[in-house]
Amino acid sequence: SQTSDHGLLCVNNEYVSFNVMFDDLPDDGEGGAKMTAEQVALCNAAIGHSIVEIRRENGQWRIVQDSPLNRRITMDTPMAISGPVAGHDWMKTSADPEGRMARGTNYNCGGGVTPWGTVLTCEEGAADTFGGDPAKSPHAAVLERYGYDGSDYYGRARFDDRFNVEKEPNEPNRFDWVIEIDPYDATSTPIKRTALGRMAHEASTVVRNKDGRIVVYMGDDDYF
Repeated sequence: SQTSDHGLLCVNNEYVSFNVMFDDLPDDGEGGAKMTAEQVALCNAAIGHSIVEIRRENGQWRIVQDSPLNRRITMDTPMAISGPVAGHDWMKTSADPEGRMARGTNYNCGGGVTPWGTVLTCEEGAADTFGGDPAKSPHAAVLERYGYDGSDYYGRARFDDRFNVEKEPNEPNRFDWVIEIDPYDATSTPIKRTALGRMAHEASTVVRNKDGRIVVYMGDDDYF
């Protein structure tokens, strides 16, 4: 992507508005309680990250429709867990007993491009996307710290036990990370870089320092 008229457009798809997705739903928390399983699945597919090859021809930008690089990264995309918490007991679930492969990404807000050509997308939280009673989770103190209230805003817990903190208590720990994506390889697996910490990530800007070290500037967009 060294030219000004041909490259890849990488876009975060942070959340959905129910009334935009479906004509008969309100744009508030009641939408998640009213959605069908099919509607919840559609919302999960709409959240995440998009990679689109684009080209400017005759002064107009156009999508390269059949590009092998075009892809969507969603709530169902497999993701490798790297860094200090990979394999930790708190990352292990019934679907991933080794705690090294997460499924999906959520509330992708901000991001950045690395000096080596990959893209970072940032998870800005997951607190309102889980159901169940956080007080009954073995991680109750941690869930309270991260603002989990069991509201299940997108209705996921009604159809998928992994979004119920009582039935799958470690699943919330697999969100709130920075994810690295190789946009030039559509077969590559996104990686959750846990060394960059767990928080309500708001962008990750990367530079190579004069002494060769890599520096990442991040923001925590949670309350206070």
